[in-house]
Amino acid sequence: MLVVFIRTIIIYICLVIGMRLMGKRTIGELQPFEFVITLAIADLACMPMQDISVPLIYGLVPLFVMFLLHYAITVIAGKSIKFRRFLNGKPVIVITEQGIDYKAINSLNVNINDILESLRSQQFFSPEQVKYAVYETNGNLSVLENEESYQPSAIPVTIIVEGKLMENNFRYAGVSKDDVIEYLENKKLKQRDVLLMTIEGTHYYVQPKGKKFFSEEVQND
Repeated sequence: MLVVFIRTIIIYICLVIGMRLMGKRTIGELQPFEFVITLAIADLACMPMQDISVPLIYGLVPLFVMFLLHYAITVIAGKSIKFRRFLNGKPVIVITEQGIDYKAINSLNVNINDILESLRSQQFFSPEQVKYAVYETNGNLSVLENEESYQPSAIPVTIIVEGKLMENNFRYAGVSKDDVIEYLENKKLKQRDVLLMTIEGTHYYVQPKGKKFFSEEVQND
């Protein structure tokens, strides 16, 4: 038991020193390669702590190699823009003055719900409130507010997401399926061509695929 205790302390100290050298960024700020190295380090550290049959040096050497690898990659990435772009990718604009860029979010393998969730975490409850939004290389969404846009007084109800009707939400918006289909027909739109549609009271927001979004006040009969 004493051996395990001592080995754990040694490995812990090595991890603290190594992680300190890697910088002070949080998990949410890590670049993809840094996140992979962090996971590998965590797994390598567990082995010699749990299994005393594994020589301590067999646990420390791989840890040292991983820290060294991180340092080398960081240095190279700092000197080469092409290598840094290959390693981390580049920021992608997902919302413009035209609205949500469907091709951009597809290229990132994210969906509308991911975008809406990221916006809500920053107190934006409708894409209409955003002038520009950029997905950073670490997965965070940076937002430039559209201060002149409509400001919802309640949470907009999603009616259509990526061409699919959210029928369970209709009662919250006070509409029926026929109301939604009729509204789209009046706008010469097909359901499958609508990337996002939300309703907040009498305020309708519609984002067609590949076209500029529009919004308006609609008085239902």
